[in-house]
Amino acid sequence: MAEQLQKPKELQSQKPVRVIFTGGFLGAGKTTALGAIAKKLIQQGLTVGLVTNDQAANLVDTAIVKELGVPVAEVAGGCFCCKFSDLVDATEQVLANKPDVLLGEPVGSCTDLAATVVNPMKLFYGEIFRIAPFSVLVDPLRVRELVLKELPTRFPEEVAYIFKKQLEEADIIVLNKLDTLTQEEADRMIGALKELQPNKPILKVSALRGDGIEDWLQMLMGDAPSGSYILRDIDYDTYAKGEAVLGWLNATIRLVGSPKFDANRFAKELMSELRSSINARNAEVAHLKFLLTSGTQMLRGHLTKADAEPNFVGEIGEVSEATLVLNARVALSPETLGGIATQAVLKAAKSVNAEAEILSIQSFSPPYPRPPYRLSEPVKV
Repeated sequence: MAEQLQKPKELQSQKPVRVIFTGGFLGAGKTTALGAIAKKLIQQGLTVGLVTNDQAANLVDTAIVKELGVPVAEVAGGCFCCKFSDLVDATEQVLANKPDVLLGEPVGSCTDLAATVVNPMKLFYGEIFRIAPFSVLVDPLRVRELVLKELPTRFPEEVAYIFKKQLEEADIIVLNKLDTLTQEEADRMIGALKELQPNKPILKVSALRGDGIEDWLQMLMGDAPSGSYILRDIDYDTYAKGEAVLGWLNATIRLVGSPKFDANRFAKELMSELRSSINARNAEVAHLKFLLTSGTQMLRGHLTKADAEPNFVGEIGEVSEATLVLNARVALSPETLGGIATQAVLKAAKSVNAEAEILSIQSFSPPYPRPPYRLSEPVKV
């Protein structure tokens, strides 16, 4: 065990760095939330760096956060917890830019981060890092589906298990997407979350609109303890099944018009095709997102439940060429998901008289989680 807990490598920093990890289930809005936090910090005159994370490369999230103009490093091929040395390497890359604050966004299907990431970071690098309370973001759709049980779910119980464990290990629970809720709906959800986790602060924010970000950031920059809620009874077999039930797809596609095509229409056709194919198989969406770019123009699409309405941010008109980055986490086999995505892209492209060239595509299920470090007690610093 002593050998297992050797520090991966030394890290150097000329000043203490505040480290903010923000977890939460797929589709909770972590990237948008961290972007909102980054903007607030920059307005305060602080320098910011960011580490993104996924089971594979070609992330919508990494492309989006690069728009912030801050240093970004990516950990691909597994969650922070199972790729701890890679997380340290990515952190070292960002530290070269001398940030005051480092933001980290773990994979949305991961849990047990307090034991495997937050506290090991405190143990090994407590002399240079000031670790903020560990926040877990929550999507109102998931509260309705998995807490209030008001919406039917197509997810197996193992997926709900991951969601509940994420809440259990949070220092702060953050109900996001306040802009989609009435005051009454938000209060009812906060009440339900408080019943589940009565001893924790539960905040309401709209990462998109900016509501509540200031209060949340104040808590993150304060002296409250971090990683205090280590999971005592996590079942890794159930956790692994919850991850493995999801097919993961990351793809990059080049679109070329003849001579031009309607990019907005393509985006809507693509989402429609994907939803139809997923619903026809009675499957569920954990998160489906894409980023369409052409020059400086950008359009994002998001879907967090198969029978919900998709959300689009941005607009692109008639263009001759565009690049599509597509990420899908859906309860389907990787092979089926890959086939659905390919057909949807080709069909949507054809509907707007564009040619689609698939530059890269990966479709897989996450491997069994095997973190190299797991601490059974919180580290005091």
